[in-house]
Amino acid sequence: MTDADILSLVKDALNDVAPGREADFAKVTLDSKIEELGLDSIATMEMVGFLEEQVEATFPDEELAKVASIRDLTVLIRASKA
Repeated sequence: MTDADILSLVKDALNDVAPGREADFAKVTLDSKIEELGLDSIATMEMVGFLEEQVEATFPDEELAKVASIRDLTVLIRASKA
C-alpha cells in the first residue's frame, strides 16, 4: 500500500467514526497528530478497529500506545502487511 492509499483509508475510517466532519478530515495529512483530530478515546479506538478490519490485521496494544501521528499509524499498517 502506498502512503496515499493508507491516508485515504485513514480518512475513510475517520469519516466512519465521526460522520459529518468530512471537511475537517479532508485536511488530514501524514503529519497530522492523532490528538488534533478532535476524537474522544472511544472514537479513536473505533477508528483503529475500522483500520484493523480493512487491512485484516490486529495491531499490538504496545505499538498502538506509541502512535502519535497519522504517519505512525501508516508505519503500523505497513508492518501488519509485512
